[in-house]
Amino acid sequence: MNSISILGSGWLGFPLAKALSKEFSIKLSTSTYEKLENIKDENITPFIVDTNNLSEDVDKFLCADILIINIPSKNIDGFKELTNHILNSSIKKIIFISSTSVLNNESNPLLEIENLFKKTNLEITILRFAGLIGYGRNPAKFFPNGKVVKDANAPVNMIHRDDCISIIQKVINQNIFDETFNCIAPSHPTKKEFYTYCAKVSGLPVPTFDSGKNKSNKKIVKSDLLVSKLNYKFIHDDLMKIIF
Repeated sequence: MNSISILGSGWLGFPLAKALSKEFSIKLSTSTYEKLENIKDENITPFIVDTNNLSEDVDKFLCADILIINIPSKNIDGFKELTNHILNSSIKKIIFISSTSVLNNESNPLLEIENLFKKTNLEITILRFAGLIGYGRNPAKFFPNGKVVKDANAPVNMIHRDDCISIIQKVINQNIFDETFNCIAPSHPTKKEFYTYCAKVSGLPVPTFDSGKNKSNKKIVKSDLLVSKLNYKFIHDDLMKIIF
């Protein structure tokens, strides 16, 4: 097991590719030729792959041991076509990057896509990441121009990109497949506490908060299975200590 293809070269995909390229042969996809020029790393082979319009290049891209799927697309038909190509490739293991948003909405297309991959005979681990933060994703910037933060007393469920990459590495190196993990930092301050902190450490205006009259139905999501299965220790376990 020495080759990995990563579908998606964005905020998470490209730094993930650079981290994994220290141990594995990496193929990294992007959807445009403009982005292709930005992938300049001798240990990473770039490919143009558009899941909305798959070409013959996708079969070359899928010539690997492991496929990591990390794209924002919720095009179910596109994923069905991609699955057909995967089943005819050398791919045996898949890591699918999903979201904890599926826990709150049974009609979320991501849930259907998760199930689509689960129905194959491949070994797949689904990583449901919480709100993504770090490296340009500063929650203090989520509410520009005086936008009010609603449900201020609700707990936040977040995860730093450093932990996202570390978790993926451990899944691969420990060969933990056929699992579904919720991936969230273990601290859960309220929106008001967290966004106020983020604004102050970033020197940005503190947003306006609306606690609302009704009790929040947002719940804390935990990573207990992840922690026990991978013996995982979060790099950024306390959200109130992260520096943006």
